[in-house]
Amino acid sequence: MSLASLPIRYPSRVYLSLAPVLALGALAPTPSFTPLVLLIALLRLHFNTIIPRRAWASAISQIILVSLATGLVNAAPSLHALSTPTTSLFVLAFLSLLATTVAAATITTGYLVERAVDTPWTHATIFPATWATAWALIERGSPVGQLATWSPVINLGGYSWLRQVGGQVAINWVVAAWAVIISDVVGQWIVGSAEETKTVPTEQDLLSDELPVQQPITSAPLVVSTKTRQTLIMAALLFGLAAPSYIFTELPYPVNAPDVTPFGVACAMPYRQENGHPRGPPSLHDYVSESRTLQSQAKIILWPESAVHFTQEGEREGALEKIRPYINNGTYYGIGFEEVVHADSPDGVWKRGMRRNGLILLGWEGVVYEYYKRNLVPIAESFSMTPSNEKPSIFTMQLHAPSGWTRPSWNPAGNHTRPIDITASICLDFTTASSFADLLSRPALILAPARTWHSSIGLAMWEQAKARAEETGSMVLWCDGGEGGVSGIAGRGLHAFRQVGPGSWAQTVSVPWPFDQRRTIFSAAGTTVSLTVVWVVVAGMGCMAGKVVLVGQVGGRGHRAGRFVAGLAGGVVQFVRTIGHRERRGEEQSLLGHDSNA
Repeated sequence: MSLASLPIRYPSRVYLSLAPVLALGALAPTPSFTPLVLLIALLRLHFNTIIPRRAWASAISQIILVSLATGLVNAAPSLHALSTPTTSLFVLAFLSLLATTVAAATITTGYLVERAVDTPWTHATIFPATWATAWALIERGSPVGQLATWSPVINLGGYSWLRQVGGQVAINWVVAAWAVIISDVVGQWIVGSAEETKTVPTEQDLLSDELPVQQPITSAPLVVSTKTRQTLIMAALLFGLAAPSYIFTELPYPVNAPDVTPFGVACAMPYRQENGHPRGPPSLHDYVSESRTLQSQAKIILWPESAVHFTQEGEREGALEKIRPYINNGTYYGIGFEEVVHADSPDGVWKRGMRRNGLILLGWEGVVYEYYKRNLVPIAESFSMTPSNEKPSIFTMQLHAPSGWTRPSWNPAGNHTRPIDITASICLDFTTASSFADLLSRPALILAPARTWHSSIGLAMWEQAKARAEETGSMVLWCDGGEGGVSGIAGRGLHAFRQVGPGSWAQTVSVPWPFDQRRTIFSAAGTTVSLTVVWVVVAGMGCMAGKVVLVGQVGGRGHRAGRFVAGLAGGVVQFVRTIGHRERRGEEQSLLGHDSNA
């Protein structure tokens, strides 16, 4: 008995055993590219076996097992996410089951459409488009964004450059395309091992390990040849998409060169300790004292999320007024804080007594930038705080000539300073690809205060922040004040975090001069356009299906199939555009309302 015959003889043991094992590596808090591809390919093979025979009991068993594996690998970081471990585990179980059900439904939808059309290129493109669309919709509707999706964030290999072009949609499309190729190749290998017989398992067979009945089959060499050619072309396309990363290697800019602008950034995370043991959370005085030490090395000093708390009316203004005289001219403190609102806002967003989580950029001249968290942690924060509805904006820091430069040489124009565009978001805000969709130019630096509760969550959020930096073509300064959290700078050739846990640090970074403010393709287009392109490809393949040379094989059926695929793709494109239009229209109305009341 050959290895390839095992899925035919023992489908229950093979598929229901391998998938949960792969899920342990693929669906960790930081999903990895290759294990996720293998998991999806295996599930496609399994569902291709059980759907035609309506063996739904086996499908349900697989969904439950993969959900359990997902919950198991995420259990440790989730225990203390909410008020009680019981609540945390319940929410984890629900999210795991929901995500696995979405994956299974997407695979089922892809299978049904492929069989309804049955043209080679539709078979190759319909599932990747469906997969990318499903997770884009889940990301848009989920309170935790991409954390609830089967989307890889690490070990992307040569495909990381696609983030600037198509965002996570492009990455998910590549994942599904490789899953199609692998499942097709393995499927042909399994079928070939059966030689002139095939196994026809019933639903009972799929849940047992008894040898099913075998029946003769007829070969279709021409169809197999066409499918093989399509698989090879698709694989060549995917290898081609990976090539740019190996040809154009992105390295960090040097900190000393005539065509760069260097400046220092820092994370202020004081650690109060005695003999290595912590003595409680740092106070406002500790943060100020640490920042005063760091400002000799950095122009931007970022505090973690919720570093300080203000509860009394006027307390925040009083504290900032005391801090301001200690700040050097041209230096800014990024202060993460929580506060209680003491007066209704003109736009109606904030009401007296509400709590909010914010970030202030404070210079010697006063507050120059203000931002409030938009995506709150479900239950843990959403019950006690109010989210903001204002998108990030840009503050331009004017950087004076450093020692060794004359002012005209530093910048001959204007006041002889170089502009550094800065924006910000807070922790969970980074889990959505649309975080910076409304910015009209590319920021040079993104401030990212955070506070996570477990090292695995800290790594997951770091990877999300790094993804947003790569999508926007910027750098992100990530300062995580949580226990076991990671901190560092990502983007523009920087990939590794700097340290784990508390402790202040400073680093010199640089951006090209003159700075290119043009947005990346994805920043300018967004998720909606990325999905539109994906489905236009499917529609194009569908239109071609009825006109290919294989008229003798397909005939009128190919023409009808092509029209069906083109119509299906057109409907999806229109649906995606409608969602994007409604979202933008809502944002515009919100902004107009804010302006009119200001």
